[in-house]
Amino acid sequence: MPARAAEIPSAIVFGRSDRDAARALVDTLGQLEVARPLIAFGQQGRALLGSSLLIDLGPRLACTPVAISGGTVEEAERLRATVEEKGAEAVVAVGGGRTIDVAKYAAFLAAVPFVAVPTQASHDGICSPVAVLRGPGDARASSFGARPPAALVVPLHAIVSAPRTTIVSGIADLASNILAVKDWEWARQFHGDAFDDYAALLARSASELMVGRRELYAPDRPFDDEDVEVLVHGLALSGLAMTIAGSSRPCSGPEHLVSHAFDWLGLGTGSHGEQVSVGATLAALFFDADSGRMLELLERIGAPLTPAAVGIGREDALKAVGMAHLVRPDRHSRLSAALVADPDFVMEQAEAAWFR
Repeated sequence: MPARAAEIPSAIVFGRSDRDAARALVDTLGQLEVARPLIAFGQQGRALLGSSLLIDLGPRLACTPVAISGGTVEEAERLRATVEEKGAEAVVAVGGGRTIDVAKYAAFLAAVPFVAVPTQASHDGICSPVAVLRGPGDARASSFGARPPAALVVPLHAIVSAPRTTIVSGIADLASNILAVKDWEWARQFHGDAFDDYAALLARSASELMVGRRELYAPDRPFDDEDVEVLVHGLALSGLAMTIAGSSRPCSGPEHLVSHAFDWLGLGTGSHGEQVSVGATLAALFFDADSGRMLELLERIGAPLTPAAVGIGREDALKAVGMAHLVRPDRHSRLSAALVADPDFVMEQAEAAWFR
């Protein structure tokens, strides 16, 4: 994906109740001069916020509510057709990552603004220029270029009350930016890869928002509104970093290659961020001691640090590592280079990180 001018959310607004979030969305759509939004609900989003949003938006705007089922390109194209049929001026996604990705790509195809109302903060997809969807007959999902949201309306009460693992997943995904930027710097030094200093700065800063707070956390400490606000701001910075770079490179390094390899093989029970956390414990061995701060954060929030913690056995985990360089063959990574040059060494590192 070639570099392009950065697009950033015009607003990031937080609500602390259903009515709060609904009013914030009304105001946000007004600022965007949107009078006919299409509201795309995931199952969770409809259950949590559907009634309040439709009651508050209904008298003021010509809303079209639509249910999203499945995270596929076909579903995004169906939604795009509805946008065009109804003359909708924007797509508003209310729900989790799958709903947001479908709506984001549909809005991109229809060339209308996209507004995200996430009910979870489990990864940087809430504010990224990428939609992860399955094509017809595809067992695995692929990444599709899109645009980041024109605005984020964040219902804090919904995200805080979501399962703890969703916030752990988001923090882990954000914390791993440290490794992604280091890997990107390595690719610039040894392969001459294009590098954007500003995108790297944003990605590192996003990670530091959480890593710098690591001493506040413990596995039994509940997350609060402030934790979620900081996390969402970090995820928004990550999205901006990827938009500026024109790729996921500032926020996706060897830890993501390992996570994607788990996905390829259909392994385990972990979410994306939890798998990234497991990958980060291995990837950290390829970089300097600064990664220790990130690992301390992951341990303090109770993120999974080994394959066994996400239901993956030793043999399967090592098989996934062995094929990690095939996930993105076009991308230079220190892990990929090590797998090609000395796979036995990489297996030794995996054993050291996960099984000793």
